[in-house]
Amino acid sequence: MKSSINSRRKWIGFIWLFIEVNLISANIFGFPALFKILPNYGVYSNYCQSSNLTNSTEQDCSRQSQQYQNALTLGIIFFNLPSIIVGILIDKFGGRFVKLIGIVFHVVGWLALALVKSDKYLKKKKSLVLLISFIFLIILDRDSLLFIHTLFTALSGIIVQLTSFSACNYFAEGRAFLLTLLVGSSLSASMWYSVFQILIDNGKLTLSQLSYIWMSFGIFMLFSSFEFLDWKFQILNLGYTFDTKLEQTKTIITENTKIETKWYGKIRQRIGIWEHLTNPLYIFVVLYLSFLLMPSILLSVTWYPWVYYINHNDKTKSDQYTFAFNMTSLSQIFLCPLVGFLLTFRADKSSKQKILNTSIAQTCSWILNIILCIICMFVKTTVVVPALVFNYIGRSAIVAGSQAVVGTFFPSEYIGRLTGIMWTSAGAITCIQYGLVQLTTDVSQSWKAGIIVLILVVFMSCHLVQIWYITIRKYRKPIPDVTYF
Repeated sequence: MKSSINSRRKWIGFIWLFIEVNLISANIFGFPALFKILPNYGVYSNYCQSSNLTNSTEQDCSRQSQQYQNALTLGIIFFNLPSIIVGILIDKFGGRFVKLIGIVFHVVGWLALALVKSDKYLKKKKSLVLLISFIFLIILDRDSLLFIHTLFTALSGIIVQLTSFSACNYFAEGRAFLLTLLVGSSLSASMWYSVFQILIDNGKLTLSQLSYIWMSFGIFMLFSSFEFLDWKFQILNLGYTFDTKLEQTKTIITENTKIETKWYGKIRQRIGIWEHLTNPLYIFVVLYLSFLLMPSILLSVTWYPWVYYINHNDKTKSDQYTFAFNMTSLSQIFLCPLVGFLLTFRADKSSKQKILNTSIAQTCSWILNIILCIICMFVKTTVVVPALVFNYIGRSAIVAGSQAVVGTFFPSEYIGRLTGIMWTSAGAITCIQYGLVQLTTDVSQSWKAGIIVLILVVFMSCHLVQIWYITIRKYRKPIPDVTYF
């Protein structure tokens, strides 16, 4: 009876977290939808300059858009960069403890966006809201609240994402498929800023009201933290723990090899987590995810200026393309599980099939991202839709594939740290985006940034050579599984 209740609770928890991840996690990637809304609130309006044309009343606001892009880039970097710290904290203290920290970040981030508005509007507010606004504005100027929003919502987003991923360890079978469902839900979270745009344009709600609504989701996050996640403290624990029965063989082997030794001895002898950190498959996945995410991330940052230029400064068409860009992210709810299914196809039969599936997935991801890089170098209307399609297919393949590999082939004991290190590496390399964005200020010359990204992606072909060499060797000659998995 108790087992049946716990099983039901697990599945209810997964469904809850699936919805929560979609609402709260990777919203930052849809931030370009606000590029049209923010000028209405005077955010960085001082960066607009009068046109040099005689008798022209138009203003050049390219520097204003540049600030929005910088805020977006900061958010994307901090969505990935702290992952290793988040992963370590999850392994050490449990998902519930870390998520409670994420709730604080969530509230601060959305409160900052709620207060990004004209000074005239602020004067109409009274009591507590005015006091909070005053405190924020003493610390930094109003425009900087935009950076506070992208920073803290990115931090809360990655915490929600990784703690939800860790909840998949409560399931022994189908873990990879459940992980890819959560990955797809997270990637499609970018659509919500476009929903904001539609509601604001139609006069249904204001940016401030929407921000307060999203901030209130912290209450639901608090509920799910205690109801569906656990921590390492011996109080208010769940009635069940991680299901590791399919990992039992590996766990026994690992425990028999544990000895008291110094950290460098553990590295040399590949003991504990170092056995997995030095695993060639893990290293390949980390590097691949880091480099192959760059085309998609760069496109997310430059999408609005790119389509705005292509459509000859037509805001209506640019807004429509941006809305389509964000709403199409919903496709990843279906694409990511499909990738996970293909990756684990017959993988339980033999380790040969596992590495073959991985090799095929990595190769497809590489080809898709090469195509995306080439498409985005052209500044033509005809390439907008293909760029959108290849962006989401390629992103789904690399993100879902990488997460499924880590969640399936490595023990849940270290899943937090392994996932964290993987995403931190991706975040560190994402820092290159700050330099690349400067090359896209003149959209007609943005192909220069595309060339740099293309070179980096092509460079990862060395991994394809290596992993296919390993795959062929695996099929020709039996090799102990511990070498690769």
